[in-house]
Amino acid sequence: MSNNLKILHIVPTLKKDGAEVQLSMLFKEIKNVDIELFTFDLYSNGDSIIDLLDEIKVHSSKSFFSLFFIIKLIKNNEYDIIHSHLPKSDLLVGLLKIFNKKINHVISVHAQYGTRTGENKFKYFVSNIIWKKILNRSNGVIAISNKISEWLINDRDINKDLITTIHYGVKIKDRRTKNRHDNTIGMAARILPWKGWDKVLETAYYLKMQNVDFKLKLAGSDDDGYVEVIKSAIQKYELEDNIEILDHFLNIDHFFSQIDLFLFLSESEGFGLVVLEAIENNVAVICSNISPLNEFVTNIENCLVDREKTQEIANIIKGYFDNEQEKLNHVQNRQKDFIVQNFSIENTAKSFEKFYINTNNV
Repeated sequence: MSNNLKILHIVPTLKKDGAEVQLSMLFKEIKNVDIELFTFDLYSNGDSIIDLLDEIKVHSSKSFFSLFFIIKLIKNNEYDIIHSHLPKSDLLVGLLKIFNKKINHVISVHAQYGTRTGENKFKYFVSNIIWKKILNRSNGVIAISNKISEWLINDRDINKDLITTIHYGVKIKDRRTKNRHDNTIGMAARILPWKGWDKVLETAYYLKMQNVDFKLKLAGSDDDGYVEVIKSAIQKYELEDNIEILDHFLNIDHFFSQIDLFLFLSESEGFGLVVLEAIENNVAVICSNISPLNEFVTNIENCLVDREKTQEIANIIKGYFDNEQEKLNHVQNRQKDFIVQNFSIENTAKSFEKFYINTNNV
């Protein structure tokens, strides 16, 4: 019989977003822990992480009786820790803990929920009242960035003694010099208002006004119909010949192999895993100068920018492209040096192992 800690992770969906992708990477690296996962939605009709979970035992119930399914699951398995991700899961486990105080509940906070453009502020206002109480009654909270840790303490009044900051990590690949792809820029994210799609298109417009020869590849999943706003902006700026929209992408590494520069002008991020993945894939990055992106993107050659100043951003990109490969290689190498030292998935896994042991021993 295994002496490893037994942990049940609960996530609302297996959709291939930042939090879910990071979990799939983490599960492969974490040691001395037996992991199972529960989800309400396998997301089998879209970009799902299910194929990335290998030998992880996955439980799922999408019906009205999901709550009873989880109660039975916890009752029949002696989990040492229940680890919830994202508010829906946090609220569910917090509710269960009211009736079963023996549940050792830890929570990962992946974003500043309810603060971003386009989100339902009223919904989050109501749920945050309950959510704050659940966090303060939990056995531990993981913040995925320094920014989120500060937000939890200063804006959400969460007990700072409960909070541990553990950054996302990536599997470090060998360093290599990329071949040029005719000034191809890439942007990949969920298609949502706060992700900065409008700013990327404005930047593309100013590049076109300077007669820069470039291509722009856009990739992401669209659940809310916001892609129609993007298509309208492409027509407005007359960028049809410059832009290729990929409805979704199953292989992020392949996407990065096709671009010279990754442009990410998000308004707000919990972490910004896709930016870390771009650097890990030897792609130079220009991104918003916001926390937490500036926690792991080193500011060289003006690569951290004010997202509102799209004409200036276009000038920076033009300077990169005019300098042939030299400036792109310099930025790429300096950015990668930093993440190799500080953001490997192996180090993230070790931090999780330590957190679980400490939490279980309290």
